[in-house]
Amino acid sequence: MKQKFNRMPVTVYRSCKVMCLAGTLLLLGLFSSCSDKEEISSLRTGTFVDVTMKVASFDQIPFDVAQNGTKAAASPDGICSRISFAVYSGQGSNMTKKQVNQEAGSDGFGTASFRLEEGTYKVVVLAHSGDGNPTMTDPSKITFNNKNGLKVTDTFLYCEDVEISAQNHDIDLELERVVAKFQLHLEDESLPQELSQLKFEYSGGSSTLDAITGQGCVNSKQTETIDCTDGGNDYEVYTFVRSDSESLKIKVSALDSSGEVLKEQEFQDVPVTNNYITRYSGEMFSRAILNSAFSIVIDDVWGGTKDYSF
Repeated sequence: MKQKFNRMPVTVYRSCKVMCLAGTLLLLGLFSSCSDKEEISSLRTGTFVDVTMKVASFDQIPFDVAQNGTKAAASPDGICSRISFAVYSGQGSNMTKKQVNQEAGSDGFGTASFRLEEGTYKVVVLAHSGDGNPTMTDPSKITFNNKNGLKVTDTFLYCEDVEISAQNHDIDLELERVVAKFQLHLEDESLPQELSQLKFEYSGGSSTLDAITGQGCVNSKQTETIDCTDGGNDYEVYTFVRSDSESLKIKVSALDSSGEVLKEQEFQDVPVTNNYITRYSGEMFSRAILNSAFSIVIDDVWGGTKDYSF
């Protein structure tokens, strides 16, 4: 006699199967939800630190400040008119930046505060005397946005990788000069009354700074126009020295108020060194010769002065 088995109705079987599947999906959802929460939570467990950065000294203060020491503790006031602090994290396309710009005369000039997660950051600080803030998106290619004054001014730099932690959150910054200066000293007994401006056109240097190397990184053709209405005898321009160039080619044009050229003077192979002044001294208007020889001095109150006469 065959034993008969009671079969589960198909509808009941399917219902159980659906309920089991739903329960499994529910459990998976709960685990997934917990996993997501744990992952989000782990992203938010970093410790943040209030960081204070202070410009404490300048390795070479401006040459017209009477100090001979190479490392001078000095207030930024009187040395520069603007300071930009930039803090970078990440690499390449993932790099992010926080930037603080300050002007002389503002409260706390020379000191900046950041709230940063513990970790390693690249800190770049620029002190300069332009009338605009630099573009610091890429620390290896910083440009200056000065409109009314010199495009490149006396410039000081700090660039280091800094480990930020609860124990290392107050940072004193020592900035170093990263420009060379060319100075034209006119020894004429009198300057033409119609003289309005001196236009400097020069190549061999750079107006773009690589903060990581402290050198110029673009082969720039620089042009600066300086007013002569105060009757002064000294006129100066700056450049970032490139690793592949140690000299400038300079043309100086004396202009009247209409922009007409009164006299031109060209200088070939002008030696430039970072933190040095190259000074050309001579008479520009008292001579009939277009390209006369200048005397040259390289000054070392910065790092040195090279003097040349003409």
